[in-house]
Amino acid sequence: MRSIMLVIMSCAVLVALPTSANAGRIFGDISVDGKPVPAGVKIKVTRPGSSAVADSTVTDKFGSYKLTVKEEGKAVLTVLYNSKPLDLAVFSNKEAARYDLVVEKKDGKLTVRRK
Repeated sequence: MRSIMLVIMSCAVLVALPTSANAGRIFGDISVDGKPVPAGVKIKVTRPGSSAVADSTVTDKFGSYKLTVKEEGKAVLTVLYNSKPLDLAVFSNKEAARYDLVVEKKDGKLTVRRK
């Protein structure tokens, strides 16, 4: 009986602890001229007005990425493409958010936009 109570108490403590399950995920694909960007393109997400990186990753061979943001709210997603930082305002919440992105040239400058 005592061991059952110990197991129940342990489970209750584990449930009460915060986990990364409360964090929001931002994921998607990035393309240029209708094709995926190459593997290894750097991506990071920061809070607006802050240089602290919430998470960073690189694209895979399909141009896909996944980031985890622990805080809800506005954030800035930066894609480092051809050594140029391309910023896009995003929003993170408890649910996963898909941001499929397109890198394009506009007025001679590289930009990133949501697909």
